[in-house]
Amino acid sequence: MLERELHGRQEPRLLTLPPRAGSKVDELLDLLYLIGVGVDPWQEASLDALLSVDDRDQWTCTEFGELVARQNGKGNVILPYELGHLFLWPREDGEPKLIVHTAHEFKTAREAFRRIERIIRSSPLLVAELKGGVRGGISTSHGEEGFELKDGTRLRFLARSKNSGVGFTCDVLVVDEGQQTPISAMDALLPTMSSVPNHQILFTGTVPDELDDSEYFEGVRDRGRSGSDRRSGWIEFSPDGSDDPDLAAGLDIEDRELWEQANPALGIRMKPEAIEDELNRLGRDSFLRERLSVWPNRRPDAAVRLSELNLSAWRDSATPAASVAGEQAVIAVALGRGGGFGTVAAASRFDDDQIAVEHKKTDRQTRWIAPFVRDLKAELGDALVVLDPKNAAAIINDLDKLGVKYLPMNMNEIAGAHGGFIEDVNAGLVPHRDQAEVTASLELATTRSIGNAGMTWEPSDPTKPITHAQAVTWAHWGVKKREAAPPRKPAVVRGYA
Repeated sequence: MLERELHGRQEPRLLTLPPRAGSKVDELLDLLYLIGVGVDPWQEASLDALLSVDDRDQWTCTEFGELVARQNGKGNVILPYELGHLFLWPREDGEPKLIVHTAHEFKTAREAFRRIERIIRSSPLLVAELKGGVRGGISTSHGEEGFELKDGTRLRFLARSKNSGVGFTCDVLVVDEGQQTPISAMDALLPTMSSVPNHQILFTGTVPDELDDSEYFEGVRDRGRSGSDRRSGWIEFSPDGSDDPDLAAGLDIEDRELWEQANPALGIRMKPEAIEDELNRLGRDSFLRERLSVWPNRRPDAAVRLSELNLSAWRDSATPAASVAGEQAVIAVALGRGGGFGTVAAASRFDDDQIAVEHKKTDRQTRWIAPFVRDLKAELGDALVVLDPKNAAAIINDLDKLGVKYLPMNMNEIAGAHGGFIEDVNAGLVPHRDQAEVTASLELATTRSIGNAGMTWEPSDPTKPITHAQAVTWAHWGVKKREAAPPRKPAVVRGYA
């Protein structure tokens, strides 16, 4: 008996929208027809929702998020959306409009630029609207990629960073790779839109893994799924019931109906054989995340207590005002085993009794760490850098070359840092921003003995990183060390001091 042909579900599993009077999607579809760009039914549904307007012809969603698995064609939602804002919908006050496309890495942003560049260059209709034609209206210089129309409307392509919004007043913001969106990047970009009428932000992304800085994207998801924000929208292509932690745990990843529910491009541009290959080569967690977009809601009481740290006390200490800044700050670095990734955290005195901690960045590989620490050290007023020299051996030469000095921690200090951090957290003396990735790391971290010195953090699951837990713990210790007495002269060592 022949297996039936698989077809991806074109309707989203979940769509939440504020009340709307209509949509501008037909205007966009007319433009796409004229320039020869087609969209799948699911992409049209996404654009219809995203381009919803109220009875004043204003965007109903100032924030809209889309979750869809990789290789399904989310780029063909972003591309038409940006073309529409560039060519169809000028600002009502006649001022030039600015659309900004951002990605976690510049190479991704540049690839998006190249795709839209090919479309524009191939259409005389669009070229005619460019300032000075192709030569004047398309910038291909590195870091300046973008388009400009005769009326001054622009589309720019950037990599996200804490400085990426400087100098811009942005009308429309596209956040691609939303699963890798640090709060610091959004802190730089969001103020650029505060004075702009009828602005809009589009987030597109996939389910984050343990190394992604997904705090902001998870907030977009939660606001969208719950409908708690009257200006937020959300669309999600995922298996039925997959936001329920209990149902998600029991999903059969070999069930082809789940493949269809989570992959709208299946049978269009994605073949079942490609998914079969992934099924055989990826672990269960990776397949659920990468191919099925399974992202269960958080369950506050789900964490198993693996250490003496009181997770309820940790959560209760969350406060938006706990960002680390000012003089006497401390930076800590922790590398994953094997050097495949690293985390940077910081801490500073919050008040007479409390020390605030904050996750600054986690990313794959380690070459980024030394320049990042150098820049953060300068930003925080020549902050003290602390690390475990055995853990950080892979980056010591990099720190050396950049002239970044650090204070090495010995075994007794690592154990003391561990015990002191747990004691202060349990006493409610460690305020922090509510960073989901740090909480998850503390939930997953267990402990191990380091000889007679005491205990330190240890992964409870070798596939789940605890570098966030290590880094905030060591940064917290560094503040106390700095205040207790002048620290030892920062040095470069190859082992414990």
